[in-house]
Amino acid sequence: MSDFSIRMKNEEGLAPPAALFAPRPDRKGPKTIAILLILGAALMGVTSFGDIQMSFSEDLSQNELDTLLTNVRDNGENITDDEYQDYHDEVRDDGAYSLRGWSVMVGAILILLGGVLLFALNINGPKFALAGSVIAATGGLYANWIIYNLSEDMLPPALILANKILAYLCGFCMVICGCMAALPLFNASARMALMPKITLVNEEE
Repeated sequence: MSDFSIRMKNEEGLAPPAALFAPRPDRKGPKTIAILLILGAALMGVTSFGDIQMSFSEDLSQNELDTLLTNVRDNGENITDDEYQDYHDEVRDDGAYSLRGWSVMVGAILILLGGVLLFALNINGPKFALAGSVIAATGGLYANWIIYNLSEDMLPPALILANKILAYLCGFCMVICGCMAALPLFNASARMALMPKITLVNEEE
């Protein structure tokens, strides 16, 4: 029996070309994030407009009081219209409504602008959106901290818990928004789409 062997004359020829695995510009990803940012900015704008209105409201209407307090009273909490009105006055006079409303509104405008720019694959889009997230988070969380402290002194446990949950949700939403805004800046394929002049070169030994 004769021995035989297979000799590859050109081993490099069997390897897949490096260009096959080279990162390519990702245009769909940034545009998807841009749409989410625009929708989030719209929701933030509606929420902040409500706070701005509350900052100018001297007295809550009976319908507003009923909407806010009916479920709480049904669950056994004892709070009168006058007690909640006093709480509202304290929050308004301390500037918490105004701070939360305007900081979230400014953040929403910047995020909206950033989303539009990102959809157009402009590198400044994520930067505007990230700045808006930071402004909204800073002002919103500080205002929620003021509101929570006032609620501890003036409201029943159910409403205190509601304000605490609202503060956590505000912070969580702003963190998610900031992460989405920053993602195109850290993803290589997204950066290539936002900055077409950038090319990645694979060096082969």
